Amino acid sequence: MKKRLITFKVTDSMIKWMSDMMSMGNYDSRSELVRDALTEFLEKEDYERNIPDKLNIRESEQLHKM
Repeated sequence: MKKRLITFKVTDSMIKWMSDMMSMGNYDSRSELVRDALTEFLEKEDYERNIPDKLNIRESEQLHKM
């Protein structure tokens, strides 16, 4: 499996929240926190077959092939 780098912007309040989570000792880095959150989100979405309305048909088909 080839890994890809994904970047995105977050607000200052989200950075503060992530830093708070890290200081509580749950995560060693913000990257680890984001990976865990995305994994949990994607597993739940796939399990429920709940595709957001904003995705078009082609994107939706690509998601289910993953």
